[in-house]
Amino acid sequence: MGNNIETFMATYLEGLSVNVFRAEKEGRHTGIILDWEDGYSRYPAEHKPLSLIALDCGYFALVPNNHFTVKDKHFVNEKHSNNLKFYKRGETVYWER
Repeated sequence: MGNNIETFMATYLEGLSVNVFRAEKEGRHTGIILDWEDGYSRYPAEHKPLSLIALDCGYFALVPNNHFTVKDKHFVNEKHSNNLKFYKRGETVYWER
């Protein structure tokens, strides 16, 4: 992170339960941090905002939006769970049951 960061609280994400893949932890979404300092952040195609997740174990995690899933019963229905196999990052399937 550079010296020129900005925070953003998305009301619709605030407090939603999330699963963080690499840490294999659960937590709550608390906000988004944008780094405007480096070359990647100055160009929209390379823009990498990070979500701040308060993990249930007491730590915090800053992760890109493709490294966690949000649990929201408004959008997830058990009858559609067989479609989860189509959610991938590269060749790695993250949401298959």
